[in-house]
Amino acid sequence: MTSKPYLPVWKTIPIGINQDLEEKIKGLDPSTTHLTFIEPFSQKKYSIDPDAFDIIQKTAFSISEVSKTVQLVITSLRSLGLPDGTCYHDIFAAAQNAGLNLCPAEVGLQLRLHYMDQPFEETLVIGMQPLEDNDGLPCVFTVHHWDWGMALGACCCGISDVVDEWHADSNWVFMIQ
Repeated sequence: MTSKPYLPVWKTIPIGINQDLEEKIKGLDPSTTHLTFIEPFSQKKYSIDPDAFDIIQKTAFSISEVSKTVQLVITSLRSLGLPDGTCYHDIFAAAQNAGLNLCPAEVGLQLRLHYMDQPFEETLVIGMQPLEDNDGLPCVFTVHHWDWGMALGACCCGISDVVDEWHADSNWVFMIQ
């Protein structure tokens, strides 16, 4: 039984408004660029990690043709009642039970663009249907800010939907709709 979301909205972001961004990113050649971009409003730099870039290149990744806004929440796995080592299948079931929805994969890219004041040493995992990387492994996007700067990354979900090593204190982003 799904309950009403108990978490406050953390951030509202637009999706589906950057159709040209998808073409720009998919058209990049990682051998001739460092996959670094300048956010147009804040003029801050961000990058796309190679693993995230690989996933964006897949046909399974797309930007919505319909412009809309989505409401996002942040929760730790521990707050969802989950221990260390929980598999993504159980994470998604716990989120759904808490009234949360999976994000479209596009949320990772759009959140990176709209979260340029991200605190240093923060990593957020996007609660999304995993997309396969070049090795055929399921991956989700991360939005992080570390020594090397702000970036869109990707994190492998493990070798299956039952073998993962997610830390209970990791912070995940889900949608409320």
